[in-house]
Amino acid sequence: MGKFIIGLIIVVLLIAGIVYYNSANKKSISGESIASDSVAAGSGNSNHVVEMSEKGFSPKELTIKRGDAVKFANIGTIEQWPASAMHPTHTVYPGSDIKKCGIGEEKNIFDSCRDIKPGESWSFTFNEKGTWGYHDHSNAGIYGKIIVN
Repeated sequence: MGKFIIGLIIVVLLIAGIVYYNSANKKSISGESIASDSVAAGSGNSNHVVEMSEKGFSPKELTIKRGDAVKFANIGTIEQWPASAMHPTHTVYPGSDIKKCGIGEEKNIFDSCRDIKPGESWSFTFNEKGTWGYHDHSNAGIYGKIIVN
């Protein structure tokens, strides 16, 4: 009987450890979880989230399907401006250009065209296949990559 109880305690501790490890390795925003630094599409998920903070973008690299939207959510304490590479023109993603900000074409370009305040978000739908580098226009040393299949 004593061996059974010890075995049961060990199993419970192992399960608790696994649950703790999994929850410690997830980042959450508005009930959505990001579990790693590279997220792959394939589950039909079109509700992808990239968290922005003074530490950078998370995940730093995201693989999605053509037509999927990505929400850039500012969970940090500073304003951030996600935009297509290269700084400062934002012209790498097809059709994007910082010159199109403020003239009614914002919804068609990979550029938030403004700082996103802490607690706010901005979304963009990727309709072009390819690998698209992006950065924080307000701090060009912060960058990431969206891979569209």
